[in-house]
Amino acid sequence: MPRHVSIQPGKLYPQPDYSVAVDREGKWTATQVFLCHRNSITQVMPRPGTPHSDIPFMWVDSATAQVSEGDIAQITCNYAGTDNNTNDPAKTTYSLGLSLSEEPLLSHKKFRDLTDEEKEALQAISSGKDKDSSGSSYKDKVTSELGKKALEKVLRGQTSYYSPKVVWRQSTVRRTSAATNDVRKIGQIDNPDGRQPTLSDGRTWLLNSVSQSQEGNSYRIEREWISSDAGGWDEDIYNL
Repeated sequence: MPRHVSIQPGKLYPQPDYSVAVDREGKWTATQVFLCHRNSITQVMPRPGTPHSDIPFMWVDSATAQVSEGDIAQITCNYAGTDNNTNDPAKTTYSLGLSLSEEPLLSHKKFRDLTDEEKEALQAISSGKDKDSSGSSYKDKVTSELGKKALEKVLRGQTSYYSPKVVWRQSTVRRTSAATNDVRKIGQIDNPDGRQPTLSDGRTWLLNSVSQSQEGNSYRIEREWISSDAGGWDEDIYNL
């Protein structure tokens, strides 16, 4: 319980008891109570960024005040911080997700051997066209067994398919913000950190996003990679 003898305006009275915790990513948090005169709240309340008196790598993240009867106000400060300066593999967490994305039907690996003429004809049919500029039927240009199989699907309205995507996420807490190099690599082919699952059929990884949030004297950096379809991300487009 908070203890005091007398409360004078303009002074902050830290109470001796406080709690401290640390999570698996190395983020430390603490809560401490202070007392002050009710007329001095805005003057003496610790601001975000104020170091903890006993643990200087933890800073005030938020503070609230509660005024009771009499002249006493109770201030509760929530601290956060970390002693990690870089990504610590032992304190970095990873998660795996699976999702589906809609892709054009003709991009499926089963139809990769279609001729350019057949692909052009099938794309035209998909867009609602029957004949080319010379009056020739697009259907007549689809002659292979593979092309006819694709045509059958297109004619029944199936112009896309769902492709499975693997999503690999990394989360780490440190005292420095996201690196410039991380931001520059967004949208590029990249090799994820950690023990990510092995991809098949020539699939590769793309750095999809980097996000950052600050709590006290700590930054939580989250990175996300997504897998390609079979054959990998196009290196002409997605390479640095």
